[in-house]
Amino acid sequence: MKRWILRVTFAFAALAAAAFTHDVSAQVTTGSMRGTVTDAEDRPIEGARVLAVHLPSGTQYVALTRADGRFNIPGMRIGGPYSVAATMIGFARQSREDVNVSLGAAVDLVFKMTAVATQLSQVTITSEGGELSSTRTGAATSIRRDQLEQLPTISRRLSDFTRLTPQASGSSFAGQDNRLNNITVDGSYFNNSFGLGGQPGDRTGVAPISLDAIEAVQVNIAPYDVRQGAFVGAAVNTVTKSGTNDFTGSVYYLTRDQDYVGTKAGRNAFNPGSFNFDQWGLPVGGPILKDKLLLFLSYE
Repeated sequence: MKRWILRVTFAFAALAAAAFTHDVSAQVTTGSMRGTVTDAEDRPIEGARVLAVHLPSGTQYVALTRADGRFNIPGMRIGGPYSVAATMIGFARQSREDVNVSLGAAVDLVFKMTAVATQLSQVTITSEGGELSSTRTGAATSIRRDQLEQLPTISRRLSDFTRLTPQASGSSFAGQDNRLNNITVDGSYFNNSFGLGGQPGDRTGVAPISLDAIEAVQVNIAPYDVRQGAFVGAAVNTVTKSGTNDFTGSVYYLTRDQDYVGTKAGRNAFNPGSFNFDQWGLPVGGPILKDKLLLFLSYE
């Protein structure tokens, strides 16, 4: 009996150690939200409840304002839209709609609340930006899901989108060797361990993860963030899609051969040779238990 209890204890200790190690080595895979809640006289309101709801999945995040009227919600799902509301007894409810959270960045919101006895017809929320942006933590470029869907690509690989970074030259960033980049997918390292290429799939020309399964991509050159490291060139941070409360799905087919390639460059003739490329995929997502258990699958 004692030996069985000892084995169970060691098993739980091993699981705890593995979880701790994963948290330490993980990269940024979420966004955050912060802001202030004040009254009509710009005095901070303490104890106000701020509720952010991720509308596609129903995920909720709650925070209370501190004595200075500020609140902070870390670890939020990227994307949106979010519906954010601030409530406090004695004050009229204030809300913001169509709020989107970016990967590795913080969204700033300002709520100015009025007493319930005051007749409120219209509320205008304005903010003045300074010379320094409080939402940026260094040289970084974020590529959202709508950009991934609209921008042109032939190889359907991340390099077609990371080149939007001003410091990019192919898969090299800031003049560094591309093998000095740190590529992560959902916080896990996805580097080429053999040093034969700058990114996974370089030797085969095949993307290891379907482009339709990616939610957002962020390229960090010099982040002022202690959570990111292990690179000299850039940190290419990728987050995959998650399910929502709506059933979605699509089927796509791609084809390309020598007939799609030109045979002349000015007066010079060019022979592209004979080749054939076919690709098809099926991404699908939806709820298993609404607001609780969601599913997303992608096959290519």
